[in-house]
Amino acid sequence: MTDTVSRQIDQARRALAEGRTDEALALGRRLLATEPDSLEGIELKATAEQGSGDWQAAEQTLRNAIAAAPHLYPPFEHLVLLLQATGRQGEAEILMRHALALHPSHPDAHGMFGVRLAQRGALVEANRHLREALRLGPRHAMLLAMLGHNLVRLGEVEEAETLLAEATAADPEALLPMVHYARTLERARKLDEAKRVFSRVKSLAARDGHDVGLQEALLLDGAGDWRGALALLEDAAAPTGSALLTRGRLKDRDGRYEEAWADFVAGKARRAAELGLRYDRAGVDAHLERLAGFFSPARFAALPGAPTRRDAPQPIFVMGFPRSGTTMTEQLLSAHSRIRAGGELPFTAELVEFAVKLLGRYPDGLSDLVAADRRHIATLFRDFYLARAETYGLIDRGIDFFTDKMPLNELYLPLLRLAFPEARVITVRRHPLDILVSVMGHNLTHGFNCGFAVEDAAHHLAAMSGLLAHWRDIGIDALAFRYEDFVLDQTAQTERLMAYVGLEVEPAQLEFHTNRRLAPTPSYAQVREPLYDRSIGRWRHYAAHLEPVLPSLAEAMTRDSYSA
Repeated sequence: MTDTVSRQIDQARRALAEGRTDEALALGRRLLATEPDSLEGIELKATAEQGSGDWQAAEQTLRNAIAAAPHLYPPFEHLVLLLQATGRQGEAEILMRHALALHPSHPDAHGMFGVRLAQRGALVEANRHLREALRLGPRHAMLLAMLGHNLVRLGEVEEAETLLAEATAADPEALLPMVHYARTLERARKLDEAKRVFSRVKSLAARDGHDVGLQEALLLDGAGDWRGALALLEDAAAPTGSALLTRGRLKDRDGRYEEAWADFVAGKARRAAELGLRYDRAGVDAHLERLAGFFSPARFAALPGAPTRRDAPQPIFVMGFPRSGTTMTEQLLSAHSRIRAGGELPFTAELVEFAVKLLGRYPDGLSDLVAADRRHIATLFRDFYLARAETYGLIDRGIDFFTDKMPLNELYLPLLRLAFPEARVITVRRHPLDILVSVMGHNLTHGFNCGFAVEDAAHHLAAMSGLLAHWRDIGIDALAFRYEDFVLDQTAQTERLMAYVGLEVEPAQLEFHTNRRLAPTPSYAQVREPLYDRSIGRWRHYAAHLEPVLPSLAEAMTRDSYSA
């Protein structure tokens, strides 16, 4: 780089810093005229164009740079950031994939793509790229913190704790890694250490003007001081939706049921507004009607199923409405030495997408499987699912089964039955009104965003109950596992469950709350406790608020022998 070019770059940077974007833009153009491959010139010109409001010109500058010099990585990164800033996440992800293909050894290409995958919930895949970024480049505190946080969300607390400790040591002034570290220590039951770390969190938050009241309340609650957590949130001036839901759960514990319900309703409304989400009742009804209409008894009987692969562990599908007891059921199953917990696996939704790619449409395209030259497609469904399970480390010769407990997977139960005709399917039941109370107290987006209002949650629960009844009518078998029956007679119900699975009960299953696995769901704390019955009949405290939804639930409650 010549002295003249260096001076031009310095001038342009000063002009940008001082808000003289026109001058910076002119300098950037002049620099690129003489040094067309100058990364600094490209960056300065695009930044100046963005600063002047000409995002289209900035995008074109970066695209020209990529076309002219695809061996240079920085223009890819700048263009990704521009696309994300303008709300074009899909295009940004496509560009990230292109950059990664061209620069497979660049740590930032892996880091950026890993962050994107984590943002949309593909945590296992995200972690692979975050690990690669850390292997290829500096061990940045934020990458360490994101990897650690992802591992907590997957239930892998021990490794997460190590990574988060490293992140906070690498940048002791960064707030977010410190928050994640404190919460991870709490989940690991290292409460004194968690409190020590959180004292540093409070200091950093006060310095930067951030409110960490909710995080402190969650820590106090996790440490057993729920009254202290409640006192902290009651003093909150402008609580977020999540804070209102947490405060409502604590008021419920304190017996202040009217106040708790008010917090639930307000928290749900605020959370929906914060996320910009809504439940499309008419659209959901139409979708479910189309599924039920396609899968008639005769049509489903005519569809071929895949042969069972005896060389691989088989999935156990644990299904049910959110907050029905699916996490408890998975913990019970995975306490057995021959069963591994998979958690909320995304494979079923991906399998539907795979079916659409193969057949053009779903469910209608499945009719093609009746033809002799399409019958093998059911086997492709099976192998696609098992290949995804292998990427998650679930195809282990040391086990017989792994669990898949994504809530409401029963929506696509016929497709799963084609891929796995012999798979064990467990549908967890709980009193619908107890489910609704619990749904109202927690952040949930399952079920097409039905969980933001009690009327929508009740509607969806009833609709899914009806759909599951239809699946039974067309010949899809499943074991109904009632939460209340299990609480009343744990031993008998465990024996019944394991007889269905085909394994002998192991002693550890009768103390499943000691399972070392941390369930990565809102139920993580509850399933660590010995079995209790205080959640049964909790709905009675909210009977007046639930009365308006009773008509929509009547058929579902009768079907499963529940009453109000």
